[in-house]
Amino acid sequence: VSEHGQDTDKAEGDEPTVLKSWTSPFGIERDKRMAELEAMPGFRLNGDLAALGRSGHVMYKNAEELSRHADQFLRTRSHFSRDVEDEFEKELVRFLHNYLTSVYSLIEAQRVVMRHCWGDGSEFETGEYTDHRKASFETGEAEFMTELRNYCTHRSVPLPRISTTFSGGRGKPNLLINRLTLDRDELLKWKKWTAPAKEYLRANDEHFDLGPVIESYVNTAAAFFNWFVNEINERNAEIKMAYTKAAEAHLKWYEEEMGMNTEGYRKLFGPPSGGNRSERCGQRQQPKRKTKRQRRKK
Repeated sequence: VSEHGQDTDKAEGDEPTVLKSWTSPFGIERDKRMAELEAMPGFRLNGDLAALGRSGHVMYKNAEELSRHADQFLRTRSHFSRDVEDEFEKELVRFLHNYLTSVYSLIEAQRVVMRHCWGDGSEFETGEYTDHRKASFETGEAEFMTELRNYCTHRSVPLPRISTTFSGGRGKPNLLINRLTLDRDELLKWKKWTAPAKEYLRANDEHFDLGPVIESYVNTAAAFFNWFVNEINERNAEIKMAYTKAAEAHLKWYEEEMGMNTEGYRKLFGPPSGGNRSERCGQRQQPKRKTKRQRRKK
C-alpha cells in the first residue's frame, strides 16, 4: 500500500470479482409453494386466531390468579382481617390490575381479527359484535369494571378494604364473613366515570363487596370471548377448510421431497409427526433427557 493509501499490488486492469449464488430446484419450488400458501386468506386468519388465543390465555390465567388470591381470604373461615399482611393487599391490587388490562387487550385483539376478515366498520363489527359487546360490558356492574381499568390508568389503583364480621345470635349459627370492599365515595371523586358506571356506584353501599363483582365479570368476559371465537370460526369455515387442505398438501409434498416417508428415514429419525416443529422442518428429533437415576443405571 502506498503512502496515499492506494493498493500498489493490484493491477490497473483487474476485473472485479463477481460472486454467483445458486438455489436448488427444491428450494425454488418450496419458496413458490410457501408464497402461495401465505397468500391465502386462511393463512392470516390462522395467525390472527393464534394471537387471539394467546390473548385469551393471558386473560384466563390472570382471572385464575386473581380469583385464587382473593379466595385465600374470602373463602377461608380461619383467617381474620387483622391477620392479613400488606403483601396480600399489594398482590391483590396487582392481580386486579393485570386482569382488567388483559380484558381490554383481548377486545383490541378481537378488533384486529374482525378488521382483517372484513375491514374497518364491517356489518358484523357495527352490528352483532357491537350489540353483544355492549350487552356484556356496558351495563351496570360490567361497565363499572370496564371503567375501573381507566380509573387505574388515569387516577390510581384502588386498595380494597379488608374486613371480618360475625353474624348469628340466639338459635342461629355463628358465621364469620370475610369481605373485600371498595369505597364508593372515594371512587366517585373521579369525574370521568361513564353514566352507567356512575349510576352503578351511586346505587351501591358506601363500602360494597368486590368479590362478587370480580366473579361476575370473569364469567361475563369468558362467555364473550367464547362467543366471539365461535362466530369467527363459523363465519370463516370455508376459508379455514381451504387453508387446512392446502397446508396438509404442502406438508405431504415436503415430507415426500425430504424422503421422510422412507424406511431409511424412519430408522434414523422415527416416523414424521405433524405436532413437532423440528420434525415438520425435517430436522432430527432430539433425544429425551434422562434423569440422574436413569444415567446411573448404565
